[in-house]
Amino acid sequence: MAFKRKIKKKSGIYWALVENYRKNGKVKQRCIKYLGKEINGKPAKRIIMENVGVKKVRRYYDVIAVDTVARKLGLHEVLGDIHKLVLLLVYSHILDRVSINKIEDWVETTVIPDILSIESFSTKDLYEVLTDLNSMRFEKIERTIFSKFMKMKREKTTVVLDVTDTYFEGNGWEGKKRRGKDEKNRKLLQIGLAVTYENGFPVMHKTYPGNVSNVLIFQDMLHELKEMGFKSLIIDRGMYSKENIEDIRKLGLKGIVGVRKTERMKKKFLSKIDRESIYSLENRVELKNTSVYVQSFNYLDGRLIVVYNPSLEILKREMHYERGGNDKEAKYLGYGLIFHNTELNDKEIVKKYFEKDLIERSFKSLKGVLALRPIRVWLKEHVEAHVKICYLSYAIFSYLNYKLKKLKITPVEALEKLRECYKVYLEDEKNDLKWEKIVSPEKIQKRILKKLV
Repeated sequence: MAFKRKIKKKSGIYWALVENYRKNGKVKQRCIKYLGKEINGKPAKRIIMENVGVKKVRRYYDVIAVDTVARKLGLHEVLGDIHKLVLLLVYSHILDRVSINKIEDWVETTVIPDILSIESFSTKDLYEVLTDLNSMRFEKIERTIFSKFMKMKREKTTVVLDVTDTYFEGNGWEGKKRRGKDEKNRKLLQIGLAVTYENGFPVMHKTYPGNVSNVLIFQDMLHELKEMGFKSLIIDRGMYSKENIEDIRKLGLKGIVGVRKTERMKKKFLSKIDRESIYSLENRVELKNTSVYVQSFNYLDGRLIVVYNPSLEILKREMHYERGGNDKEAKYLGYGLIFHNTELNDKEIVKKYFEKDLIERSFKSLKGVLALRPIRVWLKEHVEAHVKICYLSYAIFSYLNYKLKKLKITPVEALEKLRECYKVYLEDEKNDLKWEKIVSPEKIQKRILKKLV
């Protein structure tokens, strides 16, 4: 029977697998296998570098960062039994924007199978999990995610609400078609998104066919936001209507609302503006990249602010004249309208409204970094589920953005830096040894990871 034995030598203590045998009536011992020199009480084999080969290299720290945030947001639990493949889709969407039919090969270049305990899957499985995701009560998932953000930074006062749209292919969903950049008529999907004003934390989203007006989308989302405890909201002029302002007031909410320059509004308010009077130091409001000038009127139990931007007027007039426009049509170029029923003064309102570009950056993330446009799935449930994947991805980006502010680095830049850290799988075939080595992170990579713990 074989057993381990220590062998003491001047150079140290060594371990070997030995067995006893009898020869000429005497018990002798022979070495079956050398186990290595003793280090910290355990045998460690001597490795000859010529025998060592790299079996595979996988992306490590960027995956770990994304998975860490997903766990902080409780995504593994809230997604239930389907969390593994859903998170695989989310991670692939964030890290490389991989198309669904290429994920099977791509995932083998990362440590995702290890950290999500995924043994095997097919493209068919991924399409099926999209269907499963779309059948879940996603509102519950959104509320859970939002509660995690609120524990991190309490911010339940003002919400910014806007609508974007995206094209999709396929049948099974009645919707308005619109000509895209490729000159093809495709169906249009609209997405209403609400984020917090201060940090852009995702609150909720809803999808609508292309023929639903922004005004109706606002009405549909308003009551849910009220139930969630928000006290004020900021919306763009695409959602403006007198009925919507009345709804805001009836619910006891404060609102800052962009107002469309209809012919009625031009005649009733803009025609009363004296350009020399508004264009004065007293009415000047300095914004991040420009200066504007303001004057206000009473309107619907609130105030209607006229905003004049001389720099924008010059730009729009040049474009207007180049297209054959006349002076009469150019009269109100450079002017905008904002309604509010808050206690803030005109200048504070204008700053708050124009600094709402946070939601535009949110949509930019969804469309750009998260590749929302166009949606390359065909069935209705897959289209809606894809938007949910984008929403979950944006939640992770929001968390990263908040945590990395002090480092003055964006989530995209952070993940690019972490991408350079790999896990290397090594093998010494001669001695039947396999082990793993993680490339040591640099200083900035350590700082990024520390912020996420």
